[in-house]
Amino acid sequence: MVRINLLPREEKPSRTQIVWKSVFIWTLIVAGIVVLAGVGLHIFRSYEIRSLEGDIAETKAQQEKYREQARLVEELTAKRRQIRDRLKVVEALDKDRFLRVYLLDELARSVPDYVWLERFEENGGQATVRGWAFSNLAISRFMDMLEAEAHIDSVYLKVIRRQELKDTPVLSFEVGYQIAKTEEDAESS
Repeated sequence: MVRINLLPREEKPSRTQIVWKSVFIWTLIVAGIVVLAGVGLHIFRSYEIRSLEGDIAETKAQQEKYREQARLVEELTAKRRQIRDRLKVVEALDKDRFLRVYLLDELARSVPDYVWLERFEENGGQATVRGWAFSNLAISRFMDMLEAEAHIDSVYLKVIRRQELKDTPVLSFEVGYQIAKTEEDAESS
């Protein structure tokens, strides 16, 4: 089909008008697409931000929950350490409980006539005995009898002094020795 434009030349649109009209329309279309893309991108980013804020809130809630659990674990660990320390003390006391009985029994059996004991101290495998005697011979006999006992080693005289007790001349002495564990004690520990 053939088109014939019967309009006079003055009313006929010029080619530049047609080109500008199409450029304007395409510019509007492109601007609309850019605006729609910007609005879409804004909506998408807003959704992402809300989603991330929700994730942050959830993570903070979990962190608080785990912080409470971590505090509880730390408390339980401290209590466990306390109980373990107490058990070690009980085991140490239990380990040597019969040793002290043996030591005192051996000490009582070793005291000869004319020797009186005043004090017994035991500290870290060392023992000290203070007492009174009428003669050096009685103190020497006491030390020999101690040396013969199973739980006593390395008996030595620390101090000996001449004193008067109720107008009677006596010797004040202090004897030290090592506490030895026998094989039976080592097995029962």
